[in-house]
Amino acid sequence: MSVVLSTPAASAPPAPAPRPVKDDAPFQGILVPGLHGSDERHWQSRWRQHMPWLHDLQMEDWRSPDLDLWQSALDQALAPLPEPAVLIAHSFGCLACAGYAARRPDKVAGLLLVAPACPEPLTLNDLGGTLPVPARVIASTTDPWMTLDHSRALARRWGAAFRNGGDLGHINAASGIGEWRQGLDDLRWLLTRRSGHA
Repeated sequence: MSVVLSTPAASAPPAPAPRPVKDDAPFQGILVPGLHGSDERHWQSRWRQHMPWLHDLQMEDWRSPDLDLWQSALDQALAPLPEPAVLIAHSFGCLACAGYAARRPDKVAGLLLVAPACPEPLTLNDLGGTLPVPARVIASTTDPWMTLDHSRALARRWGAAFRNGGDLGHINAASGIGEWRQGLDDLRWLLTRRSGHA
C-alpha cells in the first residue's frame, strides 16, 4: 500500500483570528426608547431581533423625563463602542439623543428621531438648536403627544430632514406597524449620510 503525503503550501497565510460580532457590524447603533421603554411588539424590539449589532440603552428607571439621566445612560452605552454610533430614538428618547448629540458629536454618527414627544415640564424652547450630525425626524399626523406642525418645527430647529409618516398614532406597538418597513428605509437613508465612519 502506498501513502501519499500532502505538504502544506509554504505561502499559505495563517487563518485570521475570529473577531467580535461588533467589529463585523455594518454600523454601530443604539436603540433609545421613550418613557416606559419599548415592549416586545414595538418596532425597535423587532429591529433588535433582526439586527444583532444594535445595542439596547440600559436604564434603571424608564419613567423619569430627566434629560441628564438619559444622557448619562447614553454615555455609558457609547463608551465601549469602537466608532460613533447611529442613535435610533422614539418619543422622549428623541429629545435625549438630540441633546446628547449636541454635547458629544464625536460619539454620534447620525440620529433617527421617531415621533418626538416633549413631556412637561420641558418645552420646545428647551431643546437646543441645529444638530451637528445628520438627522431625520419622522412624525405622524395623529400622534397624541406632538402635532405634526410641532414636529416639523422641531425638525427645522434641529436642522434635520423631516418625513410625514402618515396616520400612525405615536408610531409604536399600538400603531400595528410590525417591524415598520418604512422606518427601515429611513434608517438606510441615514446610513448613507452618517458622519464619523470609514
